[in-house]
Amino acid sequence: MELRELIPRRKIGLGVDVRGGLLCHALLCRAFGRVRLLDWGVEELPHEGDGRDEALKRGLEGILGRLPARPTFVTVGLPRSLVTMRSVSMPAVGEEELKGILDYEVERHIPFPPEEAQYDFQVLERDAEKATLLLAAARKEEVSRYLGLLGEAGIRATALGVSTFASLNALFYNQGRAMAPLTALIDLRDGEAEIGIAKDGVLRYSRYLTLGPAAPLDVLLPELSGLLAHLEATGGLQGTGRIALSGSTRGRGDLLHHLAQRTGLEVELLHPFRRIKARGIDPQVAPVLGAAVGLALNGLVALPLHIDLLPKEVAPPRREPGLAMTFRLLVLIVALGLAYAVSYAINERRALADLTATVKRVQAEAAKVEQLKEGAAKLGAQTSALENIEREEIRKLDVLRELVQVLPKGVTLTLFNVDGREVRIGGSITGSASDLISILEESPVFENAQFTSPVARRDAETQEFQIKALLEVRKGVRS
Repeated sequence: MELRELIPRRKIGLGVDVRGGLLCHALLCRAFGRVRLLDWGVEELPHEGDGRDEALKRGLEGILGRLPARPTFVTVGLPRSLVTMRSVSMPAVGEEELKGILDYEVERHIPFPPEEAQYDFQVLERDAEKATLLLAAARKEEVSRYLGLLGEAGIRATALGVSTFASLNALFYNQGRAMAPLTALIDLRDGEAEIGIAKDGVLRYSRYLTLGPAAPLDVLLPELSGLLAHLEATGGLQGTGRIALSGSTRGRGDLLHHLAQRTGLEVELLHPFRRIKARGIDPQVAPVLGAAVGLALNGLVALPLHIDLLPKEVAPPRREPGLAMTFRLLVLIVALGLAYAVSYAINERRALADLTATVKRVQAEAAKVEQLKEGAAKLGAQTSALENIEREEIRKLDVLRELVQVLPKGVTLTLFNVDGREVRIGGSITGSASDLISILEESPVFENAQFTSPVARRDAETQEFQIKALLEVRKGVRS
């Protein structure tokens, strides 16, 4: 796994709306919390006939071939005319328990056998005792026909929605926090009308009408008035809501005006790009793309209506976004931790190598210092020896100077030696040698003077002698 795979990628959703004589698509991208329109298209199709499926296939192939980016999610909308809607009241139990109960109860709420039905449900409201479900069902053969056409064109759907719900999702998403307490959506296309009414963001009614040759207002107004009157009687908020008109808008100006006048509600054309960044969209074309935009939003943002009629056997595996993101973050954290540990280990090794080099350098310098110390010690010993020699020589000179001063004339020295405190002298004297002992004893330098051998006479006037004496310790030598 590469590091770029751990970074969350942008999500891209493709919505395909096939109704009446139009093939509409919208390609949306969500990145950094913002939804942006990447591509869109509205193509005309022939009405029901032998050539319609072939034209639809070519149109789908053309869409797939010119998409600027590969979609993450592909949601196709079934026409409301093919889907049966029911509001079902059931006990307030969990989602799995509701599904199990509905599997047995579904035949009571749909006009065809359960084995021929592909259905899904959504919990609209829930209290302590009961849950209100929105049940949507379509014949499996119709679902298979749509999926077959998509497969032949090379498109694999990840979800199969309903056109009315898709238009309402686009309306709710673009209203955001400014959602009206009462919202009605009317989608007009090729003599057909799809009506959805929501109160406080919860779907209350969804109807499909065939307009036929009658004017749209003549059919819509009684139906819409009856639904609004029912909501008013049950606590509705007539007079404070909003009606959005989607689908083909040609010649609908009078319809907008009369609807506003007769219902007392604010009426406007659906603007599916109010919160979506889009450029170059014709305001007259934008309402036609309402269902395609709502389908493309599936998987990109949280939507209030999320019915999916795609069979489980062909549906891609659903991954929980929170768990997937958590797993990616955990892997990213582990990768960063390993990178930090490796970086720390590398820095430690570098620091250890630097420290080792420093220690070796210091050891080399210390060895040089030790060599210098040894050399200094040798020089010190030599200096000390020289100083001792110098002191000894100076002392000998002092002793010799003292002898020269105290010995009488006529004394000739042939022996002079100083060893520590002991001084030995020898030679000859004209006269008596015995006087030398007293002379040395009187000197402050010598003590314990004595002959080391008998005095010998050389001739009648000269005697030879050898004397040793000790140097005084506490007495200085006279200068």
